[in-house]
Amino acid sequence: MNKQEKRKLPNHLQYDTVSPATKLLEKRRKMYEVHEAFEAQREEFKKQEDKFKLEEEKIRQKDMEIQESLIKFCKFLQDNEAKKKRAEGRLEEERRQKLQKEKEIQDLNGQLQELEKKQQKLEKKVTSMKKYEEYLDSVAKQYPEQYHDMASILERHSTLSSQNQKLVEEHQLMEKTYETEKYVSTQTEKDKNHEILQFNNDIKELQKKLEEKIVERNQLQQLVEASANEASSKNLSLGRILMAIDNLFNRCQEGTQKIKHELEEAKQDNNKKDDKKTKKDDSKKQQNKDEYKVEEEDNYEVKSQQAMQKLKIISLYLNDFKKIIQGCKEDYKKAQNK
Repeated sequence: MNKQEKRKLPNHLQYDTVSPATKLLEKRRKMYEVHEAFEAQREEFKKQEDKFKLEEEKIRQKDMEIQESLIKFCKFLQDNEAKKKRAEGRLEEERRQKLQKEKEIQDLNGQLQELEKKQQKLEKKVTSMKKYEEYLDSVAKQYPEQYHDMASILERHSTLSSQNQKLVEEHQLMEKTYETEKYVSTQTEKDKNHEILQFNNDIKELQKKLEEKIVERNQLQQLVEASANEASSKNLSLGRILMAIDNLFNRCQEGTQKIKHELEEAKQDNNKKDDKKTKKDDSKKQQNKDEYKVEEEDNYEVKSQQAMQKLKIISLYLNDFKKIIQGCKEDYKKAQNK
């Protein structure tokens, strides 16, 4: 870097008085210097890299040696552990077999003691039974016609004992059967008494519900009678209304016929426009009359619909009457003005 600083030109020479060729040469020189520095640094880096590779190879070699030694050591430890486990297993098995043999010896000693005790008991029993044997021999000698020897006496005793045992078992079985039947009878009686109580309770509940239903039926019957009375009153009012509507409808039709004859005479003197208008109104009335005319029926709903239609027709008639009256008033005023 010191050489480069010495070679540098002053700023006023580099940018003011130096020619472009000199500037180019200076830039090339700097480039060569930078390139040489780069090459030197790359060479240095290459040497260091080679050195590092050698050291890495040595370290890798040492690592492989250490791994091999570790593997051998681990294998050695595993072998020792396996040998230890096998030895412990054999030791445990020998201990278990030893305990088992000791237990068998204790069991056999216990059985031997039990057998010795049984032997002593049997010997005592044999000794105690000697007198009975002697007694049976004396009985057999005293009654030779009934008992030939001691075996016949023992056989007779065995037969009687077996019969006695059977009778005792039958007696016990009959007692058990009696107890069972007695328990079943008692339980059945309890169940029947419980069912009777339950049925009595059900009867009381049903009677109570029956009384409630009777009260409810009476209330509903009163409501039905009140509703029937109200319906009769409404039907009577509806009949009066329908009769009034029919009366108005008939009066409108009769009045329309009379007014029609009078208007025909009066309209002959009026202009053609009024005549056309009156004919149009009459045709409209006749059309409405033919359209809404229906046969009477006993059904109030149908009669109500007919009454509605007649009211509409009556409304049209009233409007026409109103127009006719208004026209008459206007004609009367015109006649007075003339």
